[in-house]
Amino acid sequence: MTNHEPTPPERTYITLDDARALECNGCGDCCDSRRTDGYWTWGTLPPDQFASLNNGQPLIIPLERAPSPEGSPPSDDAGLSADGWRNRSHDQADELELHPTRFRCAAFLPQPDGRGLCGNHDRPRPDRCGEYPVRMPHIETELAEVGEVALNTSAFPNCTWHRMTLVPNHDPRLAKPAPPTD
Repeated sequence: MTNHEPTPPERTYITLDDARALECNGCGDCCDSRRTDGYWTWGTLPPDQFASLNNGQPLIIPLERAPSPEGSPPSDDAGLSADGWRNRSHDQADELELHPTRFRCAAFLPQPDGRGLCGNHDRPRPDRCGEYPVRMPHIETELAEVGEVALNTSAFPNCTWHRMTLVPNHDPRLAKPAPPTD
């Protein structure tokens, strides 16, 4: 039996300095859980939802799956409405780091070409916005201790850092031989 599943794209191996030299391309997939069908989540969401960074209004809005309105046919087997999501209130579990809080950022500005812009990019933002994915506090320590750090970007095919693994400067995976030509 042969496997007809598509082969996932190969990982790219890159040094931390080279990864940090890359610029975010503004795909927006890390700014709104709906862009990854709920895969991407926020951890440790404070009760004020970063309102102090957004003129007193919540910046990070928790989301939940929305049930289909009564009398309308469900759009899928889960019985969700057409858009599938709705805002919800902050709850105490959202304050836990490992709790999967699906979210949208109120400063996220979707663009007609599918990318997105950050309406707060030139103003104070939550730390994780500026840290993700290559400036997170644990990266340097993990790279030194483990010898590689696979960035959590596999769900973001349009991301600058999609499927990248950070490796030390001397790692042999940095230099790949050219494919044979016939």
